[in-house]
Amino acid sequence: MKRATFIALASIALFTKPAISEIFKCVDASGGVTYVNDPSICPDAEPHDVKGHVNRSPSSASRAREEKPDSDAALSPVERLEWALLDKRNIYPGWEIVNETPEDPSQDVDLVEWGVIAQRARHYTRNSDGASQVCTVELWAFENEARARLAEQNFEFPDWKIDRQGDMLVMLRAVTLRGSLAKRTIFPDCEKLGNIVRTRADKFTEQ
Repeated sequence: MKRATFIALASIALFTKPAISEIFKCVDASGGVTYVNDPSICPDAEPHDVKGHVNRSPSSASRAREEKPDSDAALSPVERLEWALLDKRNIYPGWEIVNETPEDPSQDVDLVEWGVIAQRARHYTRNSDGASQVCTVELWAFENEARARLAEQNFEFPDWKIDRQGDMLVMLRAVTLRGSLAKRTIFPDCEKLGNIVRTRADKFTEQ
């Protein structure tokens, strides 16, 4: 895959100055609320500001590390990625979650060449001490472990932390926005989220 192509696929609009305004709130006819990063999905979408606070009390995050997928079930690559990612039950209160609209890797010749068979990305957002923070976790599943290892050895991109867990790549990126300043360092709580996801993804290599 060409380096520019990878960056275009892996980067998101959240890592610019108007990051939070790129998250949109959708309310359906029954009053259900969802959050998207593509306003075309929801004609009446409104920019959504991150709210909430950091709550450092114990949560279900420790349980998420201990959970195991059903060893009797043959999970598809997409199901494995979905299982590894954390949802509201597994993170500290104060975070909001935005799912990246998934693309079909089979429709991209570069991804097919690298053996990518599934992708999923999730953005965890919050307000912390007057700053807006976004922690992005992106997972790629490959045809086999050898393909994933080759990708890990060849993908080198600024701001991304890339780790291999069996036939998956776990990619982590973060930004902290304070006024007009954007700091692209992976902050500690984002690293914790990444560690939990890596642990969950690694459980598939234990089976």
